[in-house]
Amino acid sequence: MLEVTPIETPQFSLLSYIIRDAAAGACIVVDPPKEIGAYLSNGTKVQAVINTHIHFDHTLGNPYFRGKAPILAHRADRKILYCVANALFTTLFSGRIPPRIAFTLSHGDVITLGEEKLTVIHTPGHSPGSICLYWPDNLISGDTIFAGGIGRTDIPLGDSAALKESIKQLMELPDDTLIWPGHNYGMKYPVTMKINRRALVWAMDSM
Repeated sequence: MLEVTPIETPQFSLLSYIIRDAAAGACIVVDPPKEIGAYLSNGTKVQAVINTHIHFDHTLGNPYFRGKAPILAHRADRKILYCVANALFTTLFSGRIPPRIAFTLSHGDVITLGEEKLTVIHTPGHSPGSICLYWPDNLISGDTIFAGGIGRTDIPLGDSAALKESIKQLMELPDDTLIWPGHNYGMKYPVTMKINRRALVWAMDSM
């Protein structure tokens, strides 16, 4: 069974996650904050870092993992605009030059952690390469959906039509799926898909 540890960072109201498999003694870090080193004990085996998308607020902790773990993102976020902006703002806000991101993830990819398997769900809209990570009863949703809301599309390369289709895809997940969002905007999290579904419908109707 995987253990999810959320990390709340006041700056940007960011939510990051450490997903551990205790039996395997390994973890995956999702959207690391600048202070990620304080949350990893000596000897913690970080199998990979996953960026749900490469907006800089979700990559500020990437420099910590230079030479320590692969950093992965969806291939559709490999855009010149995004990469230049990410490198500039990650350096500005973290004080460190970011390492290389491997844009290798695709929809349906399976990431194995111990004996557990996490599935990559491509959910474009907030960014071209936005992804969620799903395993039974759990969804790391990045900035695609929040507790009581959805991601923005009024930003470079945002696409409201694509986001609507992505949300419809996620709404097909089981009612008891726990949603772990990419930001904490004052709503209780995690929230189940059953509880959140009505808010998602309302948000899409308001787009």
